[in-house]
This record gives sequence, C-alpha cells and structure tokens, in this order.
Amino acid sequence: MSDLIYPTLDLFLYALKTSLNTTDAETQTNKAAFLAQFPSDTQFNDPDIETEYLEITHPTQITFISHNKTLEGYYYSVRLNDTYGLQIDCSINNQTETQPAKSFAILKTEIEQKLNKELVTIGQTWLLSGWLPENSSQNPEDIAKDCYYALSKDTYWQPEKGTFLDGKVFEIWCPENENYSLHKVTNALNSHEHHVIIAIYPNRESAEQAAEFYKDWMGLFCYRNKIWWAYCQSRLVKESLLNHYKQIEANRKITNQSNSRQEKHNITISRKILNNIDNILQQYTIDLLNLSFQKQIIEINLSNYQLRLALIKEKAGQNNQLDFLEKFSGLANKKYLLQITKDIENMQLGLQLLEDTINATRSRIEVEKYEREHNFQELVAVAGAGIATVSLLKEPVKDCKDIFKQVQPFCKEYPFSFSLIVGIIVSFVVWRLRKRLR
Repeated sequence: MSDLIYPTLDLFLYALKTSLNTTDAETQTNKAAFLAQFPSDTQFNDPDIETEYLEITHPTQITFISHNKTLEGYYYSVRLNDTYGLQIDCSINNQTETQPAKSFAILKTEIEQKLNKELVTIGQTWLLSGWLPENSSQNPEDIAKDCYYALSKDTYWQPEKGTFLDGKVFEIWCPENENYSLHKVTNALNSHEHHVIIAIYPNRESAEQAAEFYKDWMGLFCYRNKIWWAYCQSRLVKESLLNHYKQIEANRKITNQSNSRQEKHNITISRKILNNIDNILQQYTIDLLNLSFQKQIIEINLSNYQLRLALIKEKAGQNNQLDFLEKFSGLANKKYLLQITKDIENMQLGLQLLEDTINATRSRIEVEKYEREHNFQELVAVAGAGIATVSLLKEPVKDCKDIFKQVQPFCKEYPFSFSLIVGIIVSFVVWRLRKRLR
C-alpha cells in the first residue's frame, strides 16, 4: 500500500499579462482570461505598475466550491512583473486517516475542472505532497512513484532527488521530449511537457512548515517556467529565421542562374525579386532581434531563479539538500544561453549574406536600368537623325524633281518615299558610327 495522510495537490500556473509587442487591447484580453479562473464575485486589485510580487485578489486566498464534499481547496494569485501566477490547491479533507496514492488523480480532475481552457499559459508546475503515517515502514520513493503514476499517464520515472524539511523530495521533468510545436509553446497546460515535484514528509509538523514556502515556490517556479518558455520561443524564432533564409536563397539562385546563362531579366521581374528579398529581410531582422530578446528573458529569469533558490535554502536551513534544483540553472546557462548565443552569431552572418544578395540584386537592376535608358537614347538619336534627314530632303526633292526625273523616275513620282529611304540610310550610318565610337 502507498498511503499518505492529507494528500495535497498544488498547480502553479503562469500566464503572460503583457510582452514586448502586446497592445493595450491584447493586455486587457490576457487579463480578462486570467481573471476568468475565479468566481464572478472575486475582488481584484491589479494596478498598472511594475512590481516584483503583488497579490491581486481580496481575500488573498479564495476558497473554491466543490461538489465533492471530501475535497477542499483554494485559489491564490499574484502578479510577478509581466506575468500572472496562479496557485490552485486541492486536498483530501481529512488530516487523520491515510489515503491511497490514487487520490491524486481525483485531485487533478478537480483542479482541471476549475481552469479556463481559453487561458494561454507559458508553463506550469505540479506539486504533490503529504505525510507518512506514524511508524510507517514504506519507502518514500515507492510512494512518490505511485503518486506520479496517479497524476500522469507518463511512465517516465527518473527523478532528481533531495531532502527538504526532513522530507524526501523528487523532481520529474522530461526535457528530452522537446517538441517545439506552436501549440506546445503557446499552451503548456495541454502539452505533454510537464514539471512535477513530489514531497513526502515524515510527519504533520514538517508538512505544515513546508506550506509556509508556497510563496517562495510561486516565484521560483515562475522564473523556471519562463526560462523554459523563452527557450522554446527561441527555437520557433530560429526555425522562422531559417525559413526566411531559404526563401531569399531561392530568389538569389534564380538571379544567379540567369546571370550564368547571360540572360537579361525584365526590369519588372528584377524589381519584384528585390522587393521579395527586401520584405523577407525585414522579417529576418525582426526575428533576429526577437532571438536576442529571448536570450535576455532567460538571463534575467535565470538570475532571479538563482537568487530565489538561495533565499529558499537559507530559509530552510542547512539540513536540506536542494542541489537538484540547481541543476536547472546549469542547464539554462550551459545549454539554453549557449545555444541561443551561437544561433545569434550564425544568423548575423546569414544577415550579412542576405544584405550582400540585396546589394547585388540592386546593382543588377541599376545596370539593367542604365542599359534600357542607354538603348532608348540610341533609339532617339538614330530616329532623330532619320527624321531630320527626311525633313531636310522633303522640300529639296520637290524642287529638284526635274533634275532627277531623267536619272530616277521614282524620285519624281514619289519624292517623300525617296526622302524616307535616304533617312533610313542616314539613320543606319549614324547607328554604325555611334556603335564604333563607344
């Protein structure tokens, strides 16, 4: 039997209130979606000020009503700068008798029924806890494993382990199941990626002392989920950058193939290619800035995560082993930040190549434009010479028709035709001379 007293499930859920490109209307929409989690008569206080930690409901803990009388729970919400944090706590309403590990499935169902499915979240953490009955001989890890299987259908069980307030703590996270689909990144609530912490305490006193750390967990899990979310966002941005680069490469190849065959593009086609590349380059530049922005998000939240974890360790005392929580700091620093830094460097090189492509295409257009204008000037010059010749010969031919009538009857009957022929001959001579002089 895997039995616990007072099994308690807490969901720590996070949603953005505002971001870099969020409009006022979108901010209000995000706010309304978050507040929809609570009963309709809830009183809110969320002023538009920067704040590290602000409780936004009155009262701060709001009891939720359950049709299952064996359950109890509450909502607790805060705003951490640009992010909303929501804790939903649900417990078996019995602090004396043991409960089976499968009780966590009931608690999870109750919590999920309280959620607004329209809320777009950036991450979540499940915290399972309870204490052992007196003189229990059960292995805490076996209990934690059964609790996890009751919560999740996932059979992945390779937890990080530690101790906290004399309790055994297990952390389960599956970062290797990275699937950066848009749905996964924008709605972590419905994704398979999850972060679970299970705490098995030896007695009621330890569990009650641990409950005093909920506010600390609220901040720590927020920073952690924002780091993961920003890294997922960076993968999407990188994918977008690569797609933009491929599109520009396709346009560049068209131009290069035309050059290799010594073909002359229609200037309209060349301008269209240039406009396509220019538009894509603008999006490429925006994405590159966004990639740098995601790196900054990770750096800021990593610093906050480390500070918050240090405070928790200091508050808990020296007899606690929370080093497993520090592993995430190392992962964020050595993998996430390093990967994004290399991506930025590579994409900046790509930006230089794209700018060179635009310059080359623009130069080609200028050459084509010059050749077109030059050919037009040639046409004007040659045609002008011919027209001038026709105009000059028109009247003299009429006046001299008696002289030419014996030599060429055609000139007598058709003086204008004769002038036109002479004009064409002169135009041809002018064209040949201009061609030789170039």
